[in-house]
Amino acid sequence: MIELHPDIPTADGAMNSFVIHPEEGGPFPVLLFYMDAPGKREELHDMARRLAAVGYCVLLPNLYYRRTRDFILKERTEPAMAEMFALMNTLDGATTRRDTRALLDFADALPQADATRIGAVGYCMSGPS
Repeated sequence: MIELHPDIPTADGAMNSFVIHPEEGGPFPVLLFYMDAPGKREELHDMARRLAAVGYCVLLPNLYYRRTRDFILKERTEPAMAEMFALMNTLDGATTRRDTRALLDFADALPQADATRIGAVGYCMSGPS
């Protein structure tokens, strides 16, 4: 597997992301993997690895990049949950559209990605996206 940690340019700044795809046999169908509320973390990287292992180019963005590059809910305390909900409340349909546009532009320029075949997975918080 090839793992990348690009900062994807968006209208709102650099969206730190995790991108993974198989080493050979591409280009691969693109899968946009939208994170859940606790943040982009190793657990989600592992999920992306499993998806890539069956032949996808997976793009997992940090949707909280406008406020922080590294939020991860480490414990379910009242202050930590309040911070998570505050970050969640910065996202809406407009931010999702802008971020998705940036992800698609990134995929268009990535030789290992077949941007004519695209899917999306919204995990928990991002399910409605």
